[in-house]
Amino acid sequence: MARHKVPPVNFRIRTHPKSARHAYELIEQADTAMKKLFLGEDLSQREWNSLLGSDYLEPTQTERREEGVEEFTEQLYSASTLQLASAHPFIYTDIETEILAYFGRHPELLYSLPPRKFEELIASVFHKNGFDVELTPETRDGGIDIIAVQRDDLCGGSLNLIECKRYLPHNTVGIGVVQRLYGVVEQHKATKGIIVTTSSFTKDAKEAAEFSKHRLVLNDYSNLTSWLKAFRK
Repeated sequence: MARHKVPPVNFRIRTHPKSARHAYELIEQADTAMKKLFLGEDLSQREWNSLLGSDYLEPTQTERREEGVEEFTEQLYSASTLQLASAHPFIYTDIETEILAYFGRHPELLYSLPPRKFEELIASVFHKNGFDVELTPETRDGGIDIIAVQRDDLCGGSLNLIECKRYLPHNTVGIGVVQRLYGVVEQHKATKGIIVTTSSFTKDAKEAAEFSKHRLVLNDYSNLTSWLKAFRK
């Protein structure tokens, strides 16, 4: 196997993102560095740090040859718990799954996500669970955020309209949001309306949804973090 010279780097380094946006950037940097590594390209100091500070790889045995330089003569990396799939000559990494796994480990960062990124994250959750998803236009005038269709040969499939509320914990989702979504579900003859929030629901909102429990589903912070934890490796 080719010998790789690596700049001095702390193999235990873990960069703690300052925000959800920063977390996305770190994941993308590590993904780019991994592709370059498998293509035999040189990595910069920053790329090595982002790669070795991520959960993609786990360093194995090394040999010290000279001061300030690590030279790897055995297997450079062992397979990580992410179980990445590769196809010659490129390495394929599933950034979508990695992002979901990251927020499964750090759900507190959900609150710093911009609303559109939060919608994209929820769309990814449904996509990874077998739904065909479509984000509605960002400039819409109210209404739903995601359309999720589940194909089913036995029942013919289902149409689910999803509304996302990236709220702070103290800002609960009220009955008005529930009633409005129910009206949209009826208007479009959809199978279900689904509300996903980083907060919780008021008592009135829960009671309103209970009257239409087969048409409306409320998912609060607890439900959401449970979904994301399923992607942790």
